[in-house]
Amino acid sequence: MGIIKNNFWSITAVYSVGFLSLRAISFLLLPLYTNLLSTLEAGYVFILYTIIAFLNTLYNHGMDSSLLKYFKDNNDSKIITTSTIYSLIWGVLLSILIYLFSKPLIYFDEVTHYSHQQIALFLIGILFCDMLSSRLMTVIRLLEKPIYFLVVSFANVLLSIYLNVWFIYNLNMGFDGALIALFCVSIVQLLLLAPLLVTKIKIKLFDFKLLRLMVRFSLPFLPASIFFIMIEMADRIMLGWLSSVNDVGLYGAGYKIGALILLIVKAFNLNWQPFYLKRENQNDVMAFEAIGTKFIILLIFFSTLLSMLWPFLFQFQINGNYIIGNEFWAGGNIIPIIALSYIIYGVFILQMPSIYIKEKQSWVPYFWGIGCIINILSNYILIPIYGFYGAALSTLFAYVSMTLFLVYKNMIWMQIKYNLKDISYISIISMLALYCYFNSIGNIVFIGLMYLFASSFKIINIFNKT
Repeated sequence: MGIIKNNFWSITAVYSVGFLSLRAISFLLLPLYTNLLSTLEAGYVFILYTIIAFLNTLYNHGMDSSLLKYFKDNNDSKIITTSTIYSLIWGVLLSILIYLFSKPLIYFDEVTHYSHQQIALFLIGILFCDMLSSRLMTVIRLLEKPIYFLVVSFANVLLSIYLNVWFIYNLNMGFDGALIALFCVSIVQLLLLAPLLVTKIKIKLFDFKLLRLMVRFSLPFLPASIFFIMIEMADRIMLGWLSSVNDVGLYGAGYKIGALILLIVKAFNLNWQPFYLKRENQNDVMAFEAIGTKFIILLIFFSTLLSMLWPFLFQFQINGNYIIGNEFWAGGNIIPIIALSYIIYGVFILQMPSIYIKEKQSWVPYFWGIGCIINILSNYILIPIYGFYGAALSTLFAYVSMTLFLVYKNMIWMQIKYNLKDISYISIISMLALYCYFNSIGNIVFIGLMYLFASSFKIINIFNKT
């Protein structure tokens, strides 16, 4: 048991480095966006990323999950060929539709010189490359090639930073610079992954029967993925409608920092999914419970640190420039709410083994659908009253509702319990530390050091348990 747990965390750490570096791009670019772009331009850049995230879901429509499900039971070249050829055909058809109906989707006239058709072509190029890259990055994980994964991830990060600096800082291209940089990076990432396509694609191995199984399994994940993106994007879109695009810029800056916890959850899930899929026949609930307890404690720990440290991060200066432009500081107040939202989402991810092991994927749209409905209704009610604070609370309510629903269903399918004593300990000292910190009870540095000592001691003790 101890060997299994140690191996799990070691592999998770390797892939987390690559994933976090890949996803850290948007955080590393925040100083550039918040210092060189107006709140209006930054707001539209955040909306652009949101639109791409939504359309990426349509391009992928659950095929990555299907690839994970069927990979171990099939020849790797056969399943990679089948998945890739299908994705190419689907991607072409979807790209044509996006181009034909792009006018209602593209509304960046205030910050760009490009026509909506030109921006649509940029978006299609980004989305098509990202779709293939996503599939190939999943294959790299399944083939257990962590070095390849890390190389592609680091190359993506370095190129993104360089091109954004070049187009926005050197050429002063504003929004257009961010768009072109994103387009170029997507192409280069796919080129780096091209050797995998060349070596693994064998057209004669295309299997229509396998494709039917994969599509049937993946279809319930399409509405679920759409609901997920709607939860992630509804706040920014509705802020623009019910408040202003300037508020979207403020909210987006704070949200990006709070979403560091989401990155930790997604990085964990890179190894969590393959782990429980490989053990589906063993139905090892005890292993799931032990890993889940540790991960929840880590999420609470990192969320507390982030909630205390964000003011220092925002006000840190490099060459006289703040890490986050001072026009955007008000957005930092939502960070604790967003961090808490993603702790709850982490619990949702930990409860997911039953969906795959018990083949309950048809329920996935219902979980995400509940969250989506709660999110949209809450945004509609709370944004006019509380502004972007209302948007942050709506995200929290959405994840709480869907997680409670899944936990309830798992009482029937596969009950996964956690060590509430250990979780309660870290929760109580975290709440005490935050209360003292935000109410200026005692020296701030002393509070932080005491929390670090008390929580670290407990975490080390828990991880040393066999």
